[in-house]
Order: sequence, then C-alpha cells, then structure tokens
Amino acid sequence: MNSGAWSRKAGEAGAGRRRSRVLIVDDHPIVRQGLRRLIEQEDDLTVCGEAETTREAKTAIRELKPDVVIVDFSLKQGDGIELVKDARAHYAQLPILVLSMHDETIYAERMLSAGANGYIMKQAASDQFLVALRRVLEGGIYVSELVGNSMIQKFAAGG
Repeated sequence: MNSGAWSRKAGEAGAGRRRSRVLIVDDHPIVRQGLRRLIEQEDDLTVCGEAETTREAKTAIRELKPDVVIVDFSLKQGDGIELVKDARAHYAQLPILVLSMHDETIYAERMLSAGANGYIMKQAASDQFLVALRRVLEGGIYVSELVGNSMIQKFAAGG
C-alpha cells in the first residue's frame, strides 16, 4: 500500500508548519475523550479521528492518513497486536504508540516485535505520555526506563 503520507517527518508541510495528526484507537470512550483533551491542548498536535475497533481503525488509517496512531492493547473486536501487525504490513513508516493497562514488563517487547514504535502504560503521567508520543512521531522508539533496562540486560546476556 501507499506509505507516502508517512515518509515525511511529522509536522512538516511545505513552507509552513502544521500540527501532527493523531488517530486514537481505544474501546473506552472516556479514555478517548481524555486523550483528545490532552492532545488538543498542545500547539503541535491535533486529533484527526478516533476508533474503537480494529475494523474502524483500519478504515481510519486508510482514509485519514494520520501522522501517528495511538493503539490500546485490548480492543472490543480484535486486539491491538493484530492491528499493529496489520498497520505495519500496509504502512511501514506509520508511527504507532501502544497505550495499555497491561504490564509493560510482559507485553512491551511483544508489541515492539509486532511493529509498534513505543509502549506506555495508562498509569503514566500525562507529560510522560506526550514525551512518548513526540518520540515516536520523530521516528524514535519509546519504552519506560524499566523496560529499556530489562531489554538491554536480556541483550547483554545473549538472549
């Protein structure tokens, strides 16, 4: 599929700067609403759409061409890991941040292996969430210090 919309750096648009477009995928309306309020307060970010199922998310990604997608690990119909795999297969350059209540020490590495660019717990402070969102928008990887240290130790031990 066409990944041209994601080949540019987020926030770039011709001669002027624009707000990076964020798609929120979560099956809880109150979570989507809270994320929207947080994101819309930022000068460089805007929410371009919301989805609560994997089917809605796939359509929204295709039609809205967001600069970044925030994906909940658990969704009503399907799950976040399958959505991440599908998005990565069709839109290789699309930044994906997983936001989850599930233990990061168990699931973060799995989501990164599936193609996510970051994993952050829903319990994280809002300023840390914004750091994670901007990091993946810039093409980086985001995990908490705990997960990062765990992954480095595993790598250093040869596993």
